[in-house]
Amino acid sequence: MSAAQGGISEPSNEGRIARSWRLSRAAWRVVRSDRALLTLAAISAVVSAATLAVVFALSGSFGHGHLSGEQLAIYGLIFAYPLTFVSVFFNTAIAAAAAAALEGRRLTLSQALAVPTRRIGQVALWALIAAVVGFVLEQLASRLPLGGSLAARLVGVGWSLASLFAIPILALEDCSAPEALRRSARVVKERWGESIGGNVIIGAWMILVTIPLVVLFVVAVAATGGEPGLRDAIVVVGVLVLVAILALQLVVRQTFAVALYRYAKTNSVQGPFADSDMRSPFGRKRGR
Repeated sequence: MSAAQGGISEPSNEGRIARSWRLSRAAWRVVRSDRALLTLAAISAVVSAATLAVVFALSGSFGHGHLSGEQLAIYGLIFAYPLTFVSVFFNTAIAAAAAAALEGRRLTLSQALAVPTRRIGQVALWALIAAVVGFVLEQLASRLPLGGSLAARLVGVGWSLASLFAIPILALEDCSAPEALRRSARVVKERWGESIGGNVIIGAWMILVTIPLVVLFVVAVAATGGEPGLRDAIVVVGVLVLVAILALQLVVRQTFAVALYRYAKTNSVQGPFADSDMRSPFGRKRGR
């Protein structure tokens, strides 16, 4: 779909949160029109929550042990991998379904899930790369003094940008996980290298949604008066709500990433996005 057919104009003097919400609504129009995308978002939320519960249950068995900091770090990396794998697996399926939806086609749920299943080795390898890099950067940021911590977080931002298109590339092109990372970094550098002023802002609205919900659930837990059953029920509901919001944000963001990658490859807009949003997806340069 061309910009003239389905694009949206970019308001002048638009703030980051307003722009994030506008782009999220545009991506949501694609998601809600495709049953496979909605189903994948729901399944991803349920499986992620179940995996997280299992990881917490297993990690509890080490809570009373006498483990060194290095041993705890190793266990942390081991437990992080299944969560990352689940995320990569479903995001790859979501990217495949989103690419079809942007072209006006529809994949069935089984067809979308067949994409990461068919490339399970590279999905597993990319999940390992992402888990290790993310874990190492987090460890450096938490252990180094202020200067080193800031440097590690800046490297983390660079990693997020370089790997932005890794999952769409895994879903849409026949290449290895390391090659997907190289292609992703090359696309970002060639198309938007001079105009990057921050990370993609399409998920910024989630902050405004999450903070009030967290405050609401904390107040609700405090109001239980220490009643274990009621408190645990509120905690479970709160976790499920947050997981659902996160799943929604991820499917919307992945849809936008696919549209952005297709624009980089074909120089044409697909879906209900403006050409200006594709040309400058990372925010305006300072001084504009």
